[in-house]
Amino acid sequence: MRKVMLWLTGWGMSDSSWDAVRSQFPSYEHITPDFSDVTVPMQFFEKVEGELRSLSAQELIVVGWSMGGMLGMRLAAQYPVSGLVLIGTTARFTCEQPDLRKGWHPVVLQRMKRQLSVARERVMDAFVEQMLTPGEREQIGLHVGMDSQKWSTAALIAGLTYLEEEDCRPFLSSLTAPTLVIHGTEDAICSLAAGEELASRLVGANFVRIPDCGHAPHVFVPEAVGDSLKRMVEQLAEEGN
Repeated sequence: MRKVMLWLTGWGMSDSSWDAVRSQFPSYEHITPDFSDVTVPMQFFEKVEGELRSLSAQELIVVGWSMGGMLGMRLAAQYPVSGLVLIGTTARFTCEQPDLRKGWHPVVLQRMKRQLSVARERVMDAFVEQMLTPGEREQIGLHVGMDSQKWSTAALIAGLTYLEEEDCRPFLSSLTAPTLVIHGTEDAICSLAAGEELASRLVGANFVRIPDCGHAPHVFVPEAVGDSLKRMVEQLAEEGN
């Protein structure tokens, strides 16, 4: 039986951000699309679809973080998946209201796109700082999981446009695969309230709060994330038997 985990990373992030969790599942084949050379928003999903078309897995678990979670939801709405794991994700990243509990105002993303061309490092540093809690910032490896040199500037700009335009809400009711929603309680990128709302709209979703954690729980508490994912894997095995 071919078992595959498809790992969809967040905006500007390296696939190495998954290493500590991914290593806990040696019996699975691991696939991570490379978004670093994307030039237009539609190519993100095209890359994910391309990986899926090459698979003949009997068990496919899709794990998406932030922007990758949105890609994962769209994928699960169009293709059969065995399980869906959404980390620090929201169904709609932007919100016209000035309320970060509901999403970022599009103007913020538009300003980031303009600044990337002239002050890329400053934009990325500010984003990573916002991802982390004060305690996480003190840890060694502030930039763990980020590879701003690998993603082209065009890919970063395309990713921000994707976040500005994507809206997964219309097809949430069609997602029937077992779903695990994991969210840090101190997430300042996608708020805890957004994660709770997402889980409430997904039939039968299990919601896991990671206390005192920011936007990257799989980086800072990989054991907790791995344990939750292992429970999903065990459940799938029981259902398969």
